[in-house]
Amino acid sequence: MIFESRAYARAGLLGNPSDGYFGKTISISVRNFGAHVSLYESPELHIEPQAEDKNIFRNIYQLVESVDLTGYYGAIAW
Repeated sequence: MIFESRAYARAGLLGNPSDGYFGKTISISVRNFGAHVSLYESPELHIEPQAEDKNIFRNIYQLVESVDLTGYYGAIAW
């Protein structure tokens, strides 16, 4: 069985959408940007780390740049 879905980016212009159902917001969807996911049944689960998940750095400055960009969770954030 295969599940596929796409979610488009949204830009909030005014208001806070997370303050419950009574919040007023003005936002737009951006169809040029989004995320696509495909899930399919498999006998095993394999999580592949991406380039941002590395734990080896050339020097302290590269570590600082990486932490500023993606944060640091003490190891690979699963």
